[in-house]
Amino acid sequence: MLRSLILLILSATLAVAQDTYTFSDQGVPRAYRAGPSRSVGKIVFYDRSALPAEERLQAMASADRAARLDKAARWLTEKILVREGHKSAKRQIAPVNEQSSPLAGWTLETYADLATAFKAVQWMSQQGWEFMPVFARQQARKQATNFSQPRKREVNDPLFPKQWHLFDASGGAEAGGINLGAAWDYVTGRGINVTIVDDGLEIAHGDLKDNAYPLDSGYHRNFNDGPEKDPSPLTAKESHGTSCGGIVAARGFNSKGLDGVAPEAKLMGIRLIAGPATDEAEGIAFGWQPTGTTVHVSSNSWGPTDDGIDGGRQGALAAAGMAKAATANRDGLGTVVVISAGNGRDKGDNSSFDGYSSSRFAIAVGAVNRAGKPSSYSEEGMNVAVSAFGGEFNAPDVVWTTNNSGAEANVLVRKNEASQAPMDYTDSFNGTSAAAPQVSGTVALLLERNPKLHYRDVKEILLSTARRAGLKDGDPFVKNGGDFLFSHSFGAGLVNVAKALEAADTWQSLGPLVEAASSQPTLDVAIPDGTGFSEPVKFDFGNSNLRVEHVEFTVTVEHPLRGDVGFILVSPSGMRSIAERRPNDDTANFTSFTFTSVRHWGEVSTGTWELRAADLTANGKAGAIKSASMNVYGTAR
Repeated sequence: MLRSLILLILSATLAVAQDTYTFSDQGVPRAYRAGPSRSVGKIVFYDRSALPAEERLQAMASADRAARLDKAARWLTEKILVREGHKSAKRQIAPVNEQSSPLAGWTLETYADLATAFKAVQWMSQQGWEFMPVFARQQARKQATNFSQPRKREVNDPLFPKQWHLFDASGGAEAGGINLGAAWDYVTGRGINVTIVDDGLEIAHGDLKDNAYPLDSGYHRNFNDGPEKDPSPLTAKESHGTSCGGIVAARGFNSKGLDGVAPEAKLMGIRLIAGPATDEAEGIAFGWQPTGTTVHVSSNSWGPTDDGIDGGRQGALAAAGMAKAATANRDGLGTVVVISAGNGRDKGDNSSFDGYSSSRFAIAVGAVNRAGKPSSYSEEGMNVAVSAFGGEFNAPDVVWTTNNSGAEANVLVRKNEASQAPMDYTDSFNGTSAAAPQVSGTVALLLERNPKLHYRDVKEILLSTARRAGLKDGDPFVKNGGDFLFSHSFGAGLVNVAKALEAADTWQSLGPLVEAASSQPTLDVAIPDGTGFSEPVKFDFGNSNLRVEHVEFTVTVEHPLRGDVGFILVSPSGMRSIAERRPNDDTANFTSFTFTSVRHWGEVSTGTWELRAADLTANGKAGAIKSASMNVYGTAR
């Protein structure tokens, strides 16, 4: 991976005797280093003249170092320019074609494939020949792609000035907005499909109808009462999904209402939570991709009850649906599943215990208020990836968006005496429910800009570009061993649209996913009552050598009051992932309960990981860890 200096060492799979080469660039010697490629079937060299000294390169932050390496990357092709004086020499490796080149005195040779060309490079270097591989390189677009500059496109929607969460400088003196910058001058979500999985979506709404697919498209679904293919809410109170849909993709530039983050993305409605939904229905909703179309983003502002008690488990079919979305949809690149982290902070809930938002196939989103603080309800967790604006409970610290149409729905909004919202809109929306759609809209913009991004690429782009300036009063940001900073409150920080788009422009896709596992199936590690931590359960990943993305650990714990118990996982670098206890949880035991952390993203898996349980409440109730296992997902280094 292009994330540390070790990437300049040649991959063992190439079996190269040297990694430093000198090629002749029209008679001028140029130094190159061979290195591994993140793209299957490619061989990369790095132009040393385009890189700083190794000490300086090593001292860079991971994102800066990766950018420099990307700019210096040169991809080997099947062609090599060779000085004509070498033509008559005896060859160990013969080309399949030779022809004159535009350069006088040089012959252009073509080899059967990359592997043969690479062997020819090795052999010519050993013979001291004067030659130059014909490299490919990623050139930069010359059009303006500084997305952080002021927007040029005029926005004519009358409620747009009230959408403080979108502004790059006016959304609060310290917190700012999600930094749209000049994004809409280049991308608006055109050609990107987003599902709104919720209690309904009013597809006939005046500010949604131009983006929502028509009813006869067959792209919507209703799992609750009413027609199967119509996601429209049946009552004025079922407005949650319509509000989420407006944050994602209210139609922009139409002189109506307001704007979604991706104001020209297409919407599909999945009516799921207006009534009880089966595990099968949840699985279908997550994996939704109707025949003949592609679902790029799945926006989910729902989940288990945020009461600090609910076990939070996903059913098997729901979990399978989410996995299918991420690994099979979009021709294998995956639907990007975005989900709310949860609103149960005041009830002692913690998103780490939520099996939906903790899935490694999803992006869990926390909420921030206008002052840059964690929203008073937003749950912390080791699974929280990024944050967006959820506000609080009263104007002006609430989010403007679409509401169900009509007088009855407007009356419900107007119960808030401070409301100034006109008919068909609301100025009273909040929660991680408001934050997640902002990330969904951001992802729609990213995928329009670079449709080749894998779901894991999208997550890393959001993590690596998130903004921390102005955020305060939450769990502190801590740098992990991979140079990523994380807070249990904010994740990697506030979603940063402009910087994410800039990263997407030149992004090199992450390599194939690799898994390493370690298990302790039979344990009896005491969890003392009220005295602190258990002894560590140790997992040896000595030979794994992965660049980490997600870490899962699964525990079985016997304890009569599991709300007393929290967990802490420590990586070899010392980075901690903490699942704080949930004091309201009065049930017993954890049985094969899985936690997932993003806080070790970019770290090296090699070494010993330690897991402890903690019981800090002295009440005469003790327990024990009976089994534990751990899985690391990432890419080979």
